[in-house]
Amino acid sequence: MATVIKLKRSETALAIPSAGSLAAGELAMNITDGKFYTKTSGGSVVEVGGAGSVTLQDVTTNGAITTNDITLNGSNLIFEGFLENAFETTLTAQEPTKDNTITLPNQSGTLAMDGDALAYAIVFGG
Repeated sequence: MATVIKLKRSETALAIPSAGSLAAGELAMNITDGKFYTKTSGGSVVEVGGAGSVTLQDVTTNGAITTNDITLNGSNLIFEGFLENAFETTLTAQEPTKDNTITLPNQSGTLAMDGDALAYAIVFGG
């Protein structure tokens, strides 16, 4: 007769097992989400095998490149700089009323803006 092995499991969406409910290396499954979890020897619970919580830092550290478009829905690109401080540069777009395309020239140089004016200048170095 076959032996049935059942993992610890939950059918509650987004439920993640607590560290206290697992032994190191023990598996648990969230049936609703289709995700497996285990406890590390360090005591933290991690997702096994899936994408999990992937950050852009994880992707770029691994040298990943994409040929897909990146769509930000109402989000900004925020550049911190080398120092984490109170100053950042935020790239944002106003709510579009039509499709817009901004094309960067095939040149090296500095893109300069004239304050709040609608005139923009591109300064290219030699």
